[in-house]
Amino acid sequence: MSTSAGFPALIGFDLPGHQEGAGAPRVIVTALLDDTPPSDWMRILHRQAWPSLRLDHGVEQIRLVGQGIHFVGAIKDPRALSASVRTLFNEINATALDRRLAAMENPLDEDGPGAAPVALLASSTDPRLEDVAALLAMPAVPGMLELASAMTGMRFVAAARVTADRWTACAVRDHLDFGLRPGEDLVLETTICDEIREHRHLVQFDQASTHPVFSSHPTPALYGFESYISVPMFRRDGGFHGTLCALDPNPSKLDAATVKAFEVLAGIIGAQLDVPQESAETGQPVTSMSEALSALSRQVDALDAAMLPEQFRTVIARLRELVDARRAVLS
Repeated sequence: MSTSAGFPALIGFDLPGHQEGAGAPRVIVTALLDDTPPSDWMRILHRQAWPSLRLDHGVEQIRLVGQGIHFVGAIKDPRALSASVRTLFNEINATALDRRLAAMENPLDEDGPGAAPVALLASSTDPRLEDVAALLAMPAVPGMLELASAMTGMRFVAAARVTADRWTACAVRDHLDFGLRPGEDLVLETTICDEIREHRHLVQFDQASTHPVFSSHPTPALYGFESYISVPMFRRDGGFHGTLCALDPNPSKLDAATVKAFEVLAGIIGAQLDVPQESAETGQPVTSMSEALSALSRQVDALDAAMLPEQFRTVIARLRELVDARRAVLS
């Protein structure tokens, strides 16, 4: 049972965890709790975990999913890590209790849930961070993610880089406190985006629990969502980059116009991504930004042909503004 209200008790570990790839395996060690820890407890965890867990045990990320805290990285000795985590949790409970007794409010943690300190990320040589930086450098992306959330009614939206062995969040709009931040991974095999990377078609459902396929799919149950939409995101040269996805624990009722508008948003983001250097070197034909935006503009215009409900006319108008603004900058 919990040590007290808001202080989750450690009830066990899932060892040794899931391995990704054959080269440098990344292991997941999961600490199982009797309750979902509150945000102040998680902030203390992230303050006290670094750099010891990284240096001593190879932990790269900490992710909270339900009542499990996942420690992810090139972890060579999961049992030694579990002993350190047990000690760490005791220290966190003591710290949290002291702070509450002193009636002191915790300061905002700039690194937030799941993120290693910014300085450590900045010094990393991980090439994934280039993809993260590229999306975060686009001024329109936060507005587009907020628009995607508003028009679908789903409170978590992310633009993700998806490769054959990694799923990495590049830009996130999180009204669910899902706890995923730019530069962090989900285990690729646990995502629907991994399937989209292979077949390259959108996936959308309004209620997983009643869906003929996704009611038995492990991903909605693992992450606790009912409604979902994910659209492949392509670079200007046509290469697959990742996905624009949204999810929510509540069911949704998306119509064809909303799904199409979501696809257009994914297309706008993808069209602004730089063309990989190898495409130019191999002589592959590259669509210009002007051509890409013209095609997107035609998609937006095509949405007007449908009998759209009043609430979607504002969505279409904002999509057109985004496209026109980007074309004006290029001109």
